[in-house]
Amino acid sequence: MGSQYPPNYMHQYPPQPYYGQPYYGQPPPADYYQSHPRNKAKSPGSSCCLRCICCCYNCLLFLIIASFVMSIFFLIYYQPERPIYELRDFAVKRFNINGSNLETEIAVSVMAYNTNSKLELSYGEDNSIEVEYSGTHLCSGSFPPFEQPRKNTTMVNVLLKGEDEVSQSFLDSLERDQKLGRIPLEIEIEVPVKFTHAGIKWRKMDAKMKCTVIIDSLRPDLETKVFYKVCGVKLEMS
Repeated sequence: MGSQYPPNYMHQYPPQPYYGQPYYGQPPPADYYQSHPRNKAKSPGSSCCLRCICCCYNCLLFLIIASFVMSIFFLIYYQPERPIYELRDFAVKRFNINGSNLETEIAVSVMAYNTNSKLELSYGEDNSIEVEYSGTHLCSGSFPPFEQPRKNTTMVNVLLKGEDEVSQSFLDSLERDQKLGRIPLEIEIEVPVKFTHAGIKWRKMDAKMKCTVIIDSLRPDLETKVFYKVCGVKLEMS
């Protein structure tokens, strides 16, 4: 006599439908019925764009390496030396106070030394020379651009002019320093300069020179005596 319970049919995967009777087999794993995505073919446009990006990166890398190699060659072969500057002469040509109005003319001379044996120096027109007293502008000016040969010393003479309105505290301080015979002045010089060779100009530098001088008087009818002078020069790549 047959069993009272329906047989327990064990099927392997994938299970086949058993018609007419319930299925008591072990269920298949959950990922069995999940659809498997098919690899889509890449469009020709995306591949071309990727090649263009790689080409641009390669060109940029080549330019960076070439620039680095040229800089190393420039430093090793030409051995550039920084220019040297010195404030030589300082003379008051005009110093007239009319009420709160001040008119000033001062002549300064700066010596520029180019110690390079293979490189010339090119001085640009965007230069400036300024004289201040106690933080107040007295006069300013500039010099025309010029080319300095190798192993050369050049004297730059500039006449500085200024017309300013000054305060009473400025006049009181100036009168006190005039009586003491010790007038401190600040001189600031900024000039763009480039190393050149065979007409080729290299990267521009900004030469900044700042001097503190103490003179005896600002009277134009007397010879100006400089009691103290200290200068500092800084070169910045721009």
